[in-house]
Amino acid sequence: MFLALNERQHIARLFDFLLEGELLAYDCASKQVDLFNDKQTKKFLNNQARQEKFHCKVFKSGIGILTPRGISNTPGKKEMQQYRTLITEALERGDKAESLLGMQIMLEGLGDVAVKHISAGFEYRQLGYLCQRVRHLILGQEDAHHAFGLNRFEQLFNDQPIPDYLISRSQDYLELLEQLIFSVSELFDYFDEQSSQYMDEFYLDLPDWIYPIRS
Repeated sequence: MFLALNERQHIARLFDFLLEGELLAYDCASKQVDLFNDKQTKKFLNNQARQEKFHCKVFKSGIGILTPRGISNTPGKKEMQQYRTLITEALERGDKAESLLGMQIMLEGLGDVAVKHISAGFEYRQLGYLCQRVRHLILGQEDAHHAFGLNRFEQLFNDQPIPDYLISRSQDYLELLEQLIFSVSELFDYFDEQSSQYMDEFYLDLPDWIYPIRS
């Protein structure tokens, strides 16, 4: 299927938004390696960093192919920078739990939902031929990163109560993610989807202590 210029620009802006998240994930995973002592966790995080670097290359290449003359301004970068600041502070403090919370549990969790919807949107618009194998690969890796974060976080506390400061901090991350996803809602219009749908699915996959069932 032929892609019109405005469609190319729209998809490229979406890729640029996703690229910002992948760059943050790469930086975070690379630094998390030094926070953990066990070989298994270090191995996973090293692998994650390599995978995130590959994801960055995929989105950069996609942007270059779709819009060789460059793209217009992509929304959401201010909110992504604020999110980066929170995670960077946790990494600088050596806070293993918060780094897992902010990256693998929350950002990767939302990213997993977004990539699934975007991939399905390509299929619906008969664009499934675009990087099909790579899309499926990235989907599997995003899902694995999120699952790792949930499991490793649980291991850190070993059925002990979650500290109050992490419960409070989780709301800071959640609020920023809500601002982030709604700031880029126009990018999802191409796929005829609502950003609120992404958040609703994301909430369902969060531990109850982060996002309890609300009446």
